[in-house]
Amino acid sequence: MALELPAILDRRLDASSATVSHVESCLRCQAELSQYRRMLRLLAQLRDEEVPLPAGALAEILASVRRLARRQAIRSALIHRRVAYATGLVALGSVAFVIGVAKARPTRLRQA
Repeated sequence: MALELPAILDRRLDASSATVSHVESCLRCQAELSQYRRMLRLLAQLRDEEVPLPAGALAEILASVRRLARRQAIRSALIHRRVAYATGLVALGSVAFVIGVAKARPTRLRQA
C-alpha cells in the first residue's frame, strides 16, 4: 500500500476504490501522503533555487576526476597486460604440447 501512495498522488496510477477507502480511514497512510506532498513542494522550490559553489570546489572536482581517470588508465593497462601475458603463456604451452606430442609419436618415415 505504501508504495502505491506516491503513484496515486502523481496520478500515474488509478486508485481502486479499496485503496481510496483505505487511505481515507488510515491515519498512517494519510500522514505518509502529507509527508510526500510536503517533500514534493520542497523539491519544486529547490528546482528554481541556485546554489553557489564554494570557492575552489570546481578545481577540487576536476582534480578528483583526473586522479580517478589516471587510476582507471593504470588499472586498464595492467589488466590488458595480464591478458596478453596469459594469452602468450597459453599459446606457448600449446606449442610445447604439440611439439611434445610430435616427438613422442614415431612417424612412419622413421620406421621405414
